[in-house]
Amino acid sequence: MSSNQDLPLPAKPDSKPRGFRADIQGLRAIAVGIVVLYHFWGHYLPGGFVGVDVFFVISGFLITSHLISNPPKNMADIGRFWMRRVKRLIPASFLVILCSVAGIWIFAPQTVWQDWGLQAIAATFYFQNWFLALTKVDYLAEGDAPSPFQHFWSLSAEEQFYFVWPILIGLLIFAALKYKKAPRNLLLGGIGLVFILSAGYSLYATATDPGAAYFSTFTRVWEFAVGALVAALGTAAHAAKNDIVSLIGSWGGLFAIAFGALAFTGEMPFPGFIAAIPVFGTALLLLCNSTHKYSPNFLLNTKLFRFFGDNSYAIYLWHWPLLVLVPFMVDDFKWPQKLVALAFTLIFAVLTQKLVEVRFRKFIDASALLSAPRFLAAGSLVLALFAGAFYLTSVRVADDARDINMALAQVEKAVGEDCFGASALTAVCGNPAAVQSTNQLVAPAPVAAKTDKPEVYKDDCFASSSTDFQDRPVCHYGQGDIKVALVGNSHAGQWFPALDSLAKENGWQIDTYLASRCSVMGEKQKFEDRASIDGCSDYGVWVTDQFKKENYDLIVSSNRQSVAVSGHSMKTSEAPATEAFKEILKDWSETGAEVVVIRDTSFPGTSIDSAPDCVAENAEQPSKCSGEAKDWIPMDPQVDAVKELADPDVVSVDMNDQLCEDGQCYTVIGGILAYWDHSHLTATYSQSLAETLGLRIEKALGSKRLFPTS
Repeated sequence: MSSNQDLPLPAKPDSKPRGFRADIQGLRAIAVGIVVLYHFWGHYLPGGFVGVDVFFVISGFLITSHLISNPPKNMADIGRFWMRRVKRLIPASFLVILCSVAGIWIFAPQTVWQDWGLQAIAATFYFQNWFLALTKVDYLAEGDAPSPFQHFWSLSAEEQFYFVWPILIGLLIFAALKYKKAPRNLLLGGIGLVFILSAGYSLYATATDPGAAYFSTFTRVWEFAVGALVAALGTAAHAAKNDIVSLIGSWGGLFAIAFGALAFTGEMPFPGFIAAIPVFGTALLLLCNSTHKYSPNFLLNTKLFRFFGDNSYAIYLWHWPLLVLVPFMVDDFKWPQKLVALAFTLIFAVLTQKLVEVRFRKFIDASALLSAPRFLAAGSLVLALFAGAFYLTSVRVADDARDINMALAQVEKAVGEDCFGASALTAVCGNPAAVQSTNQLVAPAPVAAKTDKPEVYKDDCFASSSTDFQDRPVCHYGQGDIKVALVGNSHAGQWFPALDSLAKENGWQIDTYLASRCSVMGEKQKFEDRASIDGCSDYGVWVTDQFKKENYDLIVSSNRQSVAVSGHSMKTSEAPATEAFKEILKDWSETGAEVVVIRDTSFPGTSIDSAPDCVAENAEQPSKCSGEAKDWIPMDPQVDAVKELADPDVVSVDMNDQLCEDGQCYTVIGGILAYWDHSHLTATYSQSLAETLGLRIEKALGSKRLFPTS
């Protein structure tokens, strides 16, 4: 797994100690280069995220080498080790966090403030990786814009490693001396055990929960341990060698890194088996340390590579916030703008390296008042207060926008009843500009729209891949005599507010059978792990079994095909998905229920990451957040299946004319913000379509029994 979440962070050595290897700085240059290129132009380097693995191995090697040559004898030594890390890493990171918060406040829309404020706090205290593991792997969060702090996940993992590692190495060396064992053997054994445990867990976690596994420190420790094993082998093992074996090994290691950067993709589960390629490639380069005249060192030792290596930490720190924030400052973010952002990255990096990493560290060393512990305490407090104030401000802004009913009343008064909401798309309105007009009032406000979700989310009514679709909640709403089942993935869940309104009018009881991402059709789909693939397929079978038992009067289904059918790409999934839906729809119809399929709605995520963010950023011109229907309206194999079945008790309805008109689809329609993320309808807009949806279902089925009040 990767995407805009693949954010490694290099570490730097304490100084240029005895035995300093300039080739490692060159290796850092390659690592930071592929990371930056991946983030700016990922289509050219789809596996550039392997830079994180390169840095982790280097860090394990250098830190372990230092600890072996200067073993900690007590907690005071370990404390001094930690403080050296503080002086090296913390000042620059605090500076970038501070500037990023200021940049968000000035340039970013209020819709991202709350989430990004939390991430600023997480970055400050180095638990960003766990924050992302717990939140951003959620399917419902996938439309959230990446924050300027997202790349701090790897710094968090490194700091957690630095906190524990000197204790482990110190204990191993102490045990060797106490029991008169060879320190090298005990180190190799202890580090080897850490490697085995972490690598084993990494394989397991990547197979079972790849999203969280990507950010977990426990799945990454083995990468540090590989570098540590090279260090523990002893100086003689990785001393400079001018021979053919070391020459071949060095080039082999470099090619392994290049292969990962060019051949890996974000769809591959990561880390796991494939992470071994860049990890052991880096270790091989460190181990061989070839000085042959044709070795990679003729590149790695050049001034250019050493320049980027020396500045790699600062380059990495600055490039991501600029990549995230600059698009808020300019209309287009293409090649010219990206090159400018890269230029500023280098400028800020050089200034940070010289003025903060070097001079400020010397100032701390010389200061009688500002010791490293005091700087850590004071800096953390100041930054936490600043980030906390920003977060509390974002909460207040969100709370002020919570009264959606008042906002709706204001918007309806401004646009007029005939042009309010979906009415703006009808001839009754007679005002094309009412769909999306300049400086239009919007309800719910973008910052409130992000939480304007159907009740089924609050009630946790979804099966999900996090439990391999084995937890299968069924939520019950209403007490009516007519039994209705709502089934599908989140694009079925988005219709609950509309159906709930119909239920209250017509005496329905609604039961939900919802699964995140999984198209409920009883067919295997390409999830990240085998258990989820089987679980999604089994979920469709289980749903059919429930329908046979419950004797429903009406089954309403909708699905977004966001996961390819196993053995197919998304482009070739339509035909097999249609066949699968035909079979399951036939099974549902045979239970005696009438079946309605709601065609999948238009998908803004084709061109914008988040509708609320886009509308907030373009408040004066919400039309910038619209798109062409041919791009936004997706395929729907379930509707295709309905057409092929030609069964009068299995029908479909299409609501996209309530979102699109004349080949154009909108995010703001008659003053109502239609989406709470990149594709799901707000509860407000869904509920506003209740009457239209009811009329269309009644007409499609030709049934008055289901609509006694009509």
